[in-house]
Amino acid sequence: LWSVDSLLRHEDTQPVVVKYQQPTSTPYPLTAVAATPSISQIALGFAGGHMVLIRGNILKSKSTKQRTLHVAPEPVTNLHFVTDAAGTRVTLFATTTAQTMVFDTSGSKSEPAVLEERGCGIGCSLMNEEDELIVARDEAIYTYTVDGRGPCFAFDAPKVLLRRFKHYLLLATAAPSSMAPNLANGDDRPPVDATESRVYSYNDPTTFTILDTKNKLVAYTGVVPGGVRGVATEWGSIFVLGGHGTMDFFSEKDLLERLDILYRQNLYPLAVKMAQNGNYDMASVAGIYKRYGDWLYSKDDFDSAMLQYVQTIGVVEPSYIIRKYLDAQRLNNLTSYLQELHTAGMATSDHTTLLLNCYTKLRDEERLNQFIHTQEDYQFDVDTAIHVCRQAGFYEQALYLADKFSKTGMYLKLKIEDQDDIKAALEYMRKLGDTDISAYLAEFGRRCLGSLPSETTELLVDVCLNGMDVRAAAATADDMHDDMSAPYADTTSLLSMRRIQHLFADQPTWLAAFLERIITRRWLPSDSSRELIAEEDSDMKSAWNTLLELYLCSVESPLHELNSSSSPSEKQTPKERALNLLRNPRTNIDWERAYVLCASNGFTEGIAALYEQRGDIAALLDLYIEHDSLPSMRRLLDEHGESQPDLYIKALHYLARNPQLADNEELLADCLSTIEKHNLMSPLRVLQALGDSEQSGVTLGMVRGYIMRQINATSKRIEDNKAAIASYTSEFKVHSEKMDALKNKPIVFQSTKCTSCMAPLDLPSVHFLCKHSYHQRCLGDIGDSCPRCQAENQKLEDQRRAQEISAKQHDAFFDKLHHSDEGFDVIASWFAKSPFAFTKLIDQ
Repeated sequence: LWSVDSLLRHEDTQPVVVKYQQPTSTPYPLTAVAATPSISQIALGFAGGHMVLIRGNILKSKSTKQRTLHVAPEPVTNLHFVTDAAGTRVTLFATTTAQTMVFDTSGSKSEPAVLEERGCGIGCSLMNEEDELIVARDEAIYTYTVDGRGPCFAFDAPKVLLRRFKHYLLLATAAPSSMAPNLANGDDRPPVDATESRVYSYNDPTTFTILDTKNKLVAYTGVVPGGVRGVATEWGSIFVLGGHGTMDFFSEKDLLERLDILYRQNLYPLAVKMAQNGNYDMASVAGIYKRYGDWLYSKDDFDSAMLQYVQTIGVVEPSYIIRKYLDAQRLNNLTSYLQELHTAGMATSDHTTLLLNCYTKLRDEERLNQFIHTQEDYQFDVDTAIHVCRQAGFYEQALYLADKFSKTGMYLKLKIEDQDDIKAALEYMRKLGDTDISAYLAEFGRRCLGSLPSETTELLVDVCLNGMDVRAAAATADDMHDDMSAPYADTTSLLSMRRIQHLFADQPTWLAAFLERIITRRWLPSDSSRELIAEEDSDMKSAWNTLLELYLCSVESPLHELNSSSSPSEKQTPKERALNLLRNPRTNIDWERAYVLCASNGFTEGIAALYEQRGDIAALLDLYIEHDSLPSMRRLLDEHGESQPDLYIKALHYLARNPQLADNEELLADCLSTIEKHNLMSPLRVLQALGDSEQSGVTLGMVRGYIMRQINATSKRIEDNKAAIASYTSEFKVHSEKMDALKNKPIVFQSTKCTSCMAPLDLPSVHFLCKHSYHQRCLGDIGDSCPRCQAENQKLEDQRRAQEISAKQHDAFFDKLHHSDEGFDVIASWFAKSPFAFTKLIDQ
């Protein structure tokens, strides 16, 4: 053993001998040597097949132990030690010309384990960085571990030498390559027949090859004249010693140069692998794939080019590749690319649209289903996917996506507008919440009513009633809640009855059915006497008014919810139902609107019912008069004549103009009798009313009884008036004489007793002009008025004051004069109260 770091003498170049070891005597030459890094074990191999193991502290101790490890029947060619990381286990790999073995030399016994019944030549094996044995044989290069053979690299050539440099294997082979250049003079050697059997001598040219094991390629190959005598790897370079005394130098090019060489030779797969092994970033590797794809595309190899373009996803702009494959003949390739784009999560809505369009253009329903059903994270725009599937007629796929992603509006559009499956759409809507179903019924309700009016009407009724319940509950909760800024629920989006009605624009019969259902289920039940919120009250009025209008337009409801007749054979007409509506005390109909509707539709019975409801008997009589309904007039007068006798005046004027009507004379007599009984009109006005019209056909015989009674009553009243006048004149004369006597004649008081106490009068006494006399003590504080006559005097004074006040009430006078049939009587009565007796002259 030599220490190459120490010299024998300072000026000498010969190293110092550290240890001299005499191996076991054997006639065969030494062919292989190996030592552990610590020189604790040395293995020697001989041409006779002996393997000797020397153990101990070889550098410091003179005594060492050596033993024959194994005796092989063929020469030993190579020995290699491998020590584990802890340094406790030492393994020896050994090769002969016929075997490859491994020994565990850590213990005292080392039995060989044959890895393979094949060996290799001297210098044709080595250990790599992973502690694997590399063996170069003629047909290939093999790797071994302690467990057996590993992968191999095919390289068919007789191996002469094997060395390692980084991740390169350096091979010297005995068979020169016909394409390899001569390292000495650059000549090309003639090709050699591969089938030619030839024995090479030691001085024959040798092919030197550098294998890149990481990238699986031949980095260099060339011929060394005179054969390879040695290979050294130092200072990051390779030195090859040739048989003719040549020294060849090799250095590794940088990665960019190597890639450029591969580009020029169009070896893009190798360039990709080299860039990946060289720790290139993804963008740089994708750039190589892009160049590779472009080259294949230029060769019209579109399928292979697409495989390369797929590798550029995330780096190269997708539009660059998509534009190349927009031709209809290349849709399959484009579809594959877009699929990978979606898988990588790099797709936009436009890419989704294009991919789905590709599926639809290709009519590839299987791949379309696979794309839709097998996605886990659905990295695409769902709305776009649904739209494209719908446009292409793939409704089932569109429905699947809409249902899975709760795209309710799109799902209903597909069911209703595309598949016309209204029943399924209605069932789907029943599963929605109040807010959603309200919105979608508002959008699709009219279409559903056109196909399935009964089922749609039933759903609308349920939604409307539920909305009323929610709003009522919200209003109740808001009233009970202290904080009015926090309402019970948001009811603005719920579908109200008035927002539903427009859906029935083309279905008036089902609108009537809808309103009937709402009314009978919400407002007509016996237990529905609850107080309504303002919105529901407005809805109720709207429902009654709209239903009345439908009935008046002869709209026949298919449900007949409000038909009061229990027998189908007695089914009511719309006009009869309208009349029942108006007469029902529980209805809440706007009177003015109902009147306009009845009048515009010529529904006299409805107008009469409205007048009856309001209690406007006079207007009702005018209606009967307008329509010459004599029986109705008679019935009305019989019912309300006593309470409203003025009705007979209107009836009288009507009968005077229409004497030809049946029962005219009898009704005329009744009218005259009532007018006479209640003194509603003066006889003169009655006669004027009967004869005022030129068309009047009232004869004297019809009114003779009335005239005779009036003449007799007038004559009697004249006689009574004359008697009253005579009486008033006599009284006036008596009172005038008394007043004259009081003013102008002396008064003699002859009373001897006090009117109050009836005791004889004594002084002081008081005498009044009314001939009553009193003791002064009996009068007390009464004053100047006679106690006996005071009540009568006060009554007269009150009458005088009333007349004075009445004389100043000019508005009351004119009002009474305006409303009285006998104006002269009013004026005469007013003059009787001496209105001018209290007039005072004002000096201007």
